[in-house]
Amino acid sequence: MRKKWPATLHHITDLYPNQDIVNTKRINTLLDEGAVKFHIFQPSGRAIWTVVGRDDEHWGDIELGFCSCKSYYYKTLSDGKPCYHLICIELAKKHNKFVTIRFHDTEYTQFIKALLSDFTSKSLS
Repeated sequence: MRKKWPATLHHITDLYPNQDIVNTKRINTLLDEGAVKFHIFQPSGRAIWTVVGRDDEHWGDIELGFCSCKSYYYKTLSDGKPCYHLICIELAKKHNKFVTIRFHDTEYTQFIKALLSDFTSKSLS
């Protein structure tokens, strides 16, 4: 069983006041479940963050402020509020609450193709 991270729902809403309680609970659950994945490719050091949600795995980049989830397109781009996946990645990095998955650089292209294939097939359906 994973050790629960020390934040409370109140702590998350203090840091991200624009998040509703439903998203705050999702963030807490995803962090507790180890749903944030850090994919590192070696020896180059290229990295990709994903968050495994209820139905899909979402690709996020907090430096770019990008997420592959639908909320990003419908909410983040229109009102500037980060989706809960980006908040999960940010908190996971800050509190070391992520799972590291190591790959060789030769696997990078195939990984990106699979990620993009999943993303486009779901966004076009």
